[in-house]
Amino acid sequence: MIRITAGLFALFALCLAMPMPEAGSTPPNSVPFETVRKVALNWAATEYPGAKFGTAVPYVDENGNTVAWMFHFRTDGREFPSYEEVAADVQAERQTLTVNTDMSRWRSKYAHILVSARRDRAPVIRFGYGTSEYYAIAAKAEARARKTLGPDVRLSRIYFVSASTYLEFTNKAGRSTVTSEHFERTWGSRAAFTAYVSDARAQFRQHYAGEEEAAARYENSRWDRVFAPKAASLSEVFVPNHGLAPFYDWSYGCTPTAGAMVCGYVDRFQKSGRLVQWYFQRYDGVEGEHDWQVPYVQRECAIEMLTDTSSGGTSFYFISNGLFQVGYGHGYTGWSVTNTMGSAGNDWAWSTITSQVNAGHAMIWSAGWESHSLACFGYRTEDKYVYVHNTWWAPAEWWTHSGFGQSHVAAVTPDAGDTRNIRLTYPLGDTLYNHIGAGEVLYVGDTVRITWESGTPGTRVDIDISTDGGRTWTSAAEGVADSGAFHWYIPPSMPTCDSVRLRLFQYNGSTLTSADGTRGCFRTLREPLPPPQIAPPNGLPIQSDDLPVVLVVDSVKAACDSIHFKLVQGADTLAEQKGPLAHFLLPDSMFVYNKIYKWIVRGYNQWGWGPWSTAWSFRVILSGVEEVTPAPVAPAFSAPAVNRLTSGSVQFEVRAAAPGSRMVVYDALGNVVRELAVVQPSRLTWDMTDDAGRKVAAGLYFARLVGDRSQPTSKLILLD
Repeated sequence: MIRITAGLFALFALCLAMPMPEAGSTPPNSVPFETVRKVALNWAATEYPGAKFGTAVPYVDENGNTVAWMFHFRTDGREFPSYEEVAADVQAERQTLTVNTDMSRWRSKYAHILVSARRDRAPVIRFGYGTSEYYAIAAKAEARARKTLGPDVRLSRIYFVSASTYLEFTNKAGRSTVTSEHFERTWGSRAAFTAYVSDARAQFRQHYAGEEEAAARYENSRWDRVFAPKAASLSEVFVPNHGLAPFYDWSYGCTPTAGAMVCGYVDRFQKSGRLVQWYFQRYDGVEGEHDWQVPYVQRECAIEMLTDTSSGGTSFYFISNGLFQVGYGHGYTGWSVTNTMGSAGNDWAWSTITSQVNAGHAMIWSAGWESHSLACFGYRTEDKYVYVHNTWWAPAEWWTHSGFGQSHVAAVTPDAGDTRNIRLTYPLGDTLYNHIGAGEVLYVGDTVRITWESGTPGTRVDIDISTDGGRTWTSAAEGVADSGAFHWYIPPSMPTCDSVRLRLFQYNGSTLTSADGTRGCFRTLREPLPPPQIAPPNGLPIQSDDLPVVLVVDSVKAACDSIHFKLVQGADTLAEQKGPLAHFLLPDSMFVYNKIYKWIVRGYNQWGWGPWSTAWSFRVILSGVEEVTPAPVAPAFSAPAVNRLTSGSVQFEVRAAAPGSRMVVYDALGNVVRELAVVQPSRLTWDMTDDAGRKVAAGLYFARLVGDRSQPTSKLILLD
């Protein structure tokens, strides 16, 4: 339920290693570690062939007894890397997720398998691509612990209780703090946490007498068969198009989030296009951070399900009726919800799960023993696992259907619906996971072509605009023909704004048939942004043999009528040029060896001159003279000279990059040759082809890391 955002990158830099928590004592009904490890390795060999084992993280109960082990694997067969590299990969992979990500095809560098250390619990509790809280949230939890315990804290325990996860940190003085995996609750000491768990166990046993013993008998029988060959009838069953069911970020609570994903699936594939009408942004007090791309139906689920948004908790008793009210409130009067409580007595509602998936119905599946709700889109037999879109750090997983407690199923049977279903295709806004700032940039005074797909067209489309992230809306156009496109003139009254959204309502006569909106925010600007700088590379020396110096900006992305270059040294302007050219040739005679020069650039349009860019620097050195310089700081990436005929590709060693960064390759004239997505830190491969797949010629190129504030650039030479 916790997301990893760009702000956590600094935490990863500070937290160069996370200590392994205590392994704990041998519990009753224990399973030897070697047996547990064998289960994990066998499972990985089947589910992730070729994966390489990495770490095994111990989970303990409130008394310090080992209850489970979380095994992590590298799925591409490479050696399992350091903690900080895995943590950075988790963050980078999270950023690749969008509302349109096909989860059936999504793959991570990592996989996890949670295996019980006790015979009274399921042998394999859950598994999937991605990692666990140890890599995903421990750094953030540690930063919170430092605020109360001081800087000398360490991860002392990971508790796995009923079977939610809690992280404990302890300082050198012996003081501890325990926080839940969702950060909605914190205990000031180990004793306070233990007392809380003991009281919760007593209440559970009082309300559900016999459930714990019945579950233990069932799980013990599964251990008896754990090394038996898997049945030939083992099969996976999914609702249609399950991979394209939307993945939304946790907000308001796990149950409203799971409900929104179920509604999103029904909206997309079951003729119910009024359910997900638009997206907005909000501050989440539980997690203490902003949620930038929340579908409005998620808020509706939280209201109708009576979710306690101060903690994210929702009672089983309100889920089904709340989900029904959401559909009914959008006019789907034929909408119904199957409501079943699960326990050991009815095999945890397994027959309901399978029959509903077989009928093509998505559902909210709530595991009481995990205190968690998920969106369920499939199941697996004969070993009985449910396929879920999680609202935590591992987006799609398989969970065992059974546990110590009750479960709940709320499966949607959709209304007959309407084939009209509008889908906005431009602008989409920022589609990176829970992110702002990477959406389209539109200029005031321009005419923009808004596009959409309708399936069956309606009689008209109304278009609304928001300049506050989706909190309030005004009309941009009414009564537009449902033709798939509208030319929107951005009026001069439109301000410069970072949080602009659109939403489209499709009507058939006076009846609203469907709606859609931009996933994230886009920007509107009046004066142009500074044209992106390309060369010379920022901070690097220029050999005298490489003269003359040519200042180059990205001519495609300049988005302005005129460009103003300025070369400065200290407070003095040495040279400047205004005009349409995207380059500025500087005479050799103006340079003094080893002196630092800086250059800045800005653009001009009908609204005037835009802001100056960040200053880039360079100096000219005499070719063939060896310099004695201080040890340099490692650049964000490097690119060697490459023989184009004997090398199959160029390898960029990316050492640091902001989430959502791209490597853009330019030719010597500033034309874009190729763009590559960056998942860092990593080795990025370019096959020396352009965006059309054609091999590029030998010569001078520039590679720029776009997305970082400094936008570092490196010269790249392809030789024959």
